[in-house]
Amino acid sequence: MKKYSWVIWAAILIWSWPSFPHANAAGADLFLDGKRVEAPADARPEMINGKVMVPLRVVGEQLGYQFKWEPQAYKISIQKNSTDMSMYIGRTSADVNGKTVSLDAPPMLRGNSTIVPLRFVGEQMGLKVDWNNQSKSVNLSQKAAAPQQKTSATATTTTKTKTNEADKHTATAAPSKQQNTEQPQANRLLVHNIAFADEVLKISLNQHADPKVSPMTGPDRIVVDLPGAALAPEFSRSFPVRSDGTRALTNSKSEDVQEIRFAPSDETKGGVRVVIALNQARDYKLSSNSKGEITLQLRERSQNPVVTPTYVEGKRIVVIDPGHGGKDPGSGSIAGRHEKEFTLAVALKVQQLLQADPDIQIVMTRDRDTYPTLDERAQLANDQQAGVFVSIHGNSMPASNNGKANGSETYYARQESSSLAAIMHKHLVAATGFKDNGIKVANHLVTRKSQMPAVLLECGYLSNPSDEGAMFTEETQERIAAGIVDGLKEYFATETETTEPLN
Repeated sequence: MKKYSWVIWAAILIWSWPSFPHANAAGADLFLDGKRVEAPADARPEMINGKVMVPLRVVGEQLGYQFKWEPQAYKISIQKNSTDMSMYIGRTSADVNGKTVSLDAPPMLRGNSTIVPLRFVGEQMGLKVDWNNQSKSVNLSQKAAAPQQKTSATATTTTKTKTNEADKHTATAAPSKQQNTEQPQANRLLVHNIAFADEVLKISLNQHADPKVSPMTGPDRIVVDLPGAALAPEFSRSFPVRSDGTRALTNSKSEDVQEIRFAPSDETKGGVRVVIALNQARDYKLSSNSKGEITLQLRERSQNPVVTPTYVEGKRIVVIDPGHGGKDPGSGSIAGRHEKEFTLAVALKVQQLLQADPDIQIVMTRDRDTYPTLDERAQLANDQQAGVFVSIHGNSMPASNNGKANGSETYYARQESSSLAAIMHKHLVAATGFKDNGIKVANHLVTRKSQMPAVLLECGYLSNPSDEGAMFTEETQERIAAGIVDGLKEYFATETETTEPLN
């Protein structure tokens, strides 16, 4: 009997072992304004890790939103009137009219549908939301729009007061009904188009104009004034007026630009004001021509060249950046673990390997579960005048990929980083033993804004069972850390050889 006792104990342990709280309540009912909304059987509302998730398309289509699915990028774009939203499977943030919005949980694929946090649906689609835990149902209701009233003298005074206050902070002004901007006089200076792409703002007018450009702070923005101009009716009608009196372009697709907004600026003399709302200060170059075309090219605030490696007591400074952290867990693994855990574990092992090295001094962007912003990480490296910046990450693909994506890849943003990328990638692939996905150029903020050779290492795929299983073992993490160290030493040795004077 004793020889079978281990079998009995194993059975007891398996029976009593707690399951992961992946979905504590699935298949909930969905109601919109009291009416039941049918959702696909595999994408009904459910509670996942304490967050209520609802099918995005099912809810959005009931409200008139349009959707676009980009399978290669795992991106969902949602549009309605002046609202432009986009999100990615597995990411804990979304873009809403050019602004980054944090999500309680990342969007997930369920069959052919995408489910998103209920809170996001309520906040961004203007719905009142309620989760009834007793009946396991999601109840959504559209908020009643405030009735519009005729403008009284008192209301007009209030509006003007608010407009003046808005001018101080947002450099915009609400148009007045008496202004009659929809029917400008003949030969008047007209704005026919405003566009923003690839860090360039383009304004097209019907004749030459001399814009007045003013960088402002609190918050950071660049204001372009066009005295005496008016918005061409055929152009302005494409952009609904918002509650603050401004109109706005759709998502700018720029990491530093929140939005591009514009509005009439002077009710008596005429004029149009265009505002580039920034996440941080940027320099610019302005040009115009006789055809009425105005171009404003955004530039980095600091135009310093790549900083040569500095020495502190004979050591070269290397900034190691464990990706994500704190409120940003990064990608989730198939076993319910987080990217931030893997990146910190590897980074700490790199630090340990080099703590007594006579030639290299390690500076960590984080050494615990905290979240420095992307700008703060790059700025730390710049302030330290580091010789190298290495950001450690784990890759992921949505469930629809069935865990097929695998391998290691290395990214860099600037040509000065190409030789570092080649060396680091060689050692990374040797350390992981995973598929070699090559070296790629990408505009990651941390590698773009770091003023020294910088790389981002995607060590493996957390969504792949084989990669993920290895990445969370001490053995693989130690090999990756050792590979990073070997790569750094080879790079510095190569750099020394190329900079030594010829005899």
